[in-house]
Amino acid sequence: MGKKAGAKGGADDAAGASAAAGADAGAAAPAGTSRYRPDMSEVKAELERQRKFVTCAADENKHTTEYAYSGAYNSVGIDNTFTMEGFRDAFRLEVTALDVDKVEFEMQGISPAIANAFRRILIAEVPTMAIEKVFIVNNTCIVQDEVFAHRLGLVPIRADPRLFEYRSESEAPSERNTIVFKMHVKCVRETTANGTRGALINEMVYSNSLQWLPLGSELPPDEEVKFSSFTQSQADFLKQANVEATSAAGGVALKSSGDVDTISTVHDDILLAKMVAGQEIELEAHCIKGQGKEHAKWSPVGTAWYAMVPQVELLAPVTGADADVFMEACANFSETHGCYVCEGVGAARAVRVAKERGCAMCLERVRTLSGEPGWGEKIRVLKKKDHFIFTVEGTGQLPPEELFKEAVKVLASKCQSVLSTL
Repeated sequence: MGKKAGAKGGADDAAGASAAAGADAGAAAPAGTSRYRPDMSEVKAELERQRKFVTCAADENKHTTEYAYSGAYNSVGIDNTFTMEGFRDAFRLEVTALDVDKVEFEMQGISPAIANAFRRILIAEVPTMAIEKVFIVNNTCIVQDEVFAHRLGLVPIRADPRLFEYRSESEAPSERNTIVFKMHVKCVRETTANGTRGALINEMVYSNSLQWLPLGSELPPDEEVKFSSFTQSQADFLKQANVEATSAAGGVALKSSGDVDTISTVHDDILLAKMVAGQEIELEAHCIKGQGKEHAKWSPVGTAWYAMVPQVELLAPVTGADADVFMEACANFSETHGCYVCEGVGAARAVRVAKERGCAMCLERVRTLSGEPGWGEKIRVLKKKDHFIFTVEGTGQLPPEELFKEAVKVLASKCQSVLSTL
C-alpha cells in the first residue's frame, strides 16, 4: 500500500509540475480564446530540467524530489522507466585524487538514495578491528582505568579485517577472531653520573607502547577465565588466510595498508597518558571485529561525504553595468579566482563562465546574487541529481580505495538478502 500511495503521489506531483511548467513555458492566452495550449517541447524541456537538476535558489532548493515511478511523466511523453541497460550506459566512476589517507572520485548515473546508502555503509557497516576488552594488571597513573580503556579503544589498529571472523560472547578468543596487545610501561627518573636527578624516562605513554602478541595472551589463566586459546601463531594464520583469500579472488591479492602478516597500531605517536616517577601501567588489550553502527571505534573512515556536481548557468547575457556587479560580487574577491571572465570593453563587456562547476568560494555568492531583484532571470545555480563527488578519508586500517569496494560488497549482500526473501 505504501508503494502504491507513493506512486500515486509521484504521478500527482509530476502532473502538478507539468502544469506549472506549462504555465511557465507558455505566454498569456490570446484575446478571445477560451483555452490555450502551451508549447509541449518547452514543457518537456522544463520537466527534464526539473527531473535531472536541483535548482539552488537564494532562499531554498527547488525540485529536490526524485520520482522513481516509471509513469510519472507519461502525460508529456517522457519515459521514466528504470532499465539495467540504461543504467549501464549512464553509469560512470572516475577517481580524481588518491593518496594513502583519502580518495576522491566522481560517480555518475545513480540515484541520490544509492549515493547516500554508500555513505552510510562506509561510516557504519564496513568492519574493522578495534580494542574491545582491556585487562588491567596495574595502573597507578592519574588516568582512571575506564578512561584509559576508552582511549585505547579509539586507537586505530592496522590489521586487515577481511582475514578475521566475528567473535560472539560465547566464543573463546582465538587467532581467528582476536588480536592481543600488551603494554607494560614504568616511569623512572634517570640518575646522572654525579648523582643528581636527571630526566624522566617514559614520562609520555604513546600508542607505540602497545606490542602485538602473535601467540596470544601472556596473562596466567585464573579459575574461570582463559584469556586466549590460540592454536598457532597468528602470523602463520594470517599468511595462510591471505593465501586462501587470494585464491578465492582468482589470484588477486588483498590490498592492505601494511604487511598482511604483521599487526600494529596505525600511528605510533598517539599520546595516551602522562606519568611521573614511580607510576606504572601494565595491561593486555584484546581486539575483535566489529562495525561502526555498534561503536564509532569500528568505523573505518574519519569521515565520508558527497556533494552533487554544481553547474552555473547564465540565462541571459550579463553585460555592461551588470557585468561589473557580477564580477564584483562573485569573482573579484580573490586575485587567483578564475571561474568567471569579463571580456570586452565599455558597454560591450560581458561575463563568460570559464568553469561551469564554479568553486566552493563562488557558488554561494552566485546563489545569493540570483535572489536579488532582476538577477533571477539572468543567473542560476543547478546541481545534478545523478552526479556526485565523493570524498572518503580513511583511518589507515584499510587503503581508502579498498573501503569503497567493501561498501559495494555490503550493499550487494543486502540486495541479495532482499531478493532471497521474495
